[in-house]
Amino acid sequence: MQLKHGAYYFVGRDKKWIRLSEDKALALAKWAELEGETPVPENEDRPIKGSVGELIMRYMIEIAPRKKASTYQCNKLSSKMLIKVFSKMPAHAVQPTHIAQYLDSRGITAKVRANREISLLSHMYSLAMRWGMASSNPCRGVAKHKEIGRSRYIMDSEFAAVKNIASELIATVMDFAYITALRKGDILRLRLEQITDEGIWIMQSKTGAKQLYQWTDSLREVVDRAMKLKRPKSQYLFCNMQSKPYTDSGFKAMWQRVQVKWAEQGGNRFTFHDIRAKAITDAKNKGMDAQSLAGHSTAAMTEHYIKQFEFKKVTPH
Repeated sequence: MQLKHGAYYFVGRDKKWIRLSEDKALALAKWAELEGETPVPENEDRPIKGSVGELIMRYMIEIAPRKKASTYQCNKLSSKMLIKVFSKMPAHAVQPTHIAQYLDSRGITAKVRANREISLLSHMYSLAMRWGMASSNPCRGVAKHKEIGRSRYIMDSEFAAVKNIASELIATVMDFAYITALRKGDILRLRLEQITDEGIWIMQSKTGAKQLYQWTDSLREVVDRAMKLKRPKSQYLFCNMQSKPYTDSGFKAMWQRVQVKWAEQGGNRFTFHDIRAKAITDAKNKGMDAQSLAGHSTAAMTEHYIKQFEFKKVTPH
């Protein structure tokens, strides 16, 4: 694999150059496909044959880079924790009791992270069975730590107050998120070609749900505001000054600055994802089709989601 003009290339025995990717992780994944074996990244030792370490390395080279950027970064952090414990164990020798011990030990300080790490290991084992490295998945059936769902509901006054202290960009994205109930990633990657006379065409990245957001006065107004933001020529509705979509980390940094400012004024901080929860909950309370707005495949999924945020207004004596 060779680096040339900012991109990685596969150079075959016939001396032909095949472009892989500008991203090294993705280039390694494509290299593995072409070469038929898992490469060892620079400054890393080749793991023991048939070990969990080999399984993790193969997964992180061949599978993880194809996930969305934020998921890939989470996988990298989780894999480092798994390597510390399981790397030298033969993949076929790991038992459910080992998984339970990991959950108990790691869960002392990080219950949710322990769950996520074992979920990742479980997916690795589902592929290990295909790759001939294991005959069963030791993670299956092991009870994880109970997680308490987030139940933060943003009041209208809070939403308006945060918009008032935010930049015009953040305020516009907030309104767009509330009107559409779209996830942050789908908003930041929205291309102008998706905006048509009929409405805005969306295929949700998480569920694959295809939706047409038909024009309403509020949707037209927020799209018009977005187009009038100080921006270079770009194919994205929301873009940075390099005409590219904001990265997850870049947008998160801007969002955190707003939330810190809000907290300094005595406000109760909330996440950007809480806006989606507010949008879906408010839609149901207004008698709208909350399931279609959310892009959920079943009504039960929407109800489960809303129950965490629903509340009743009570008139006291």
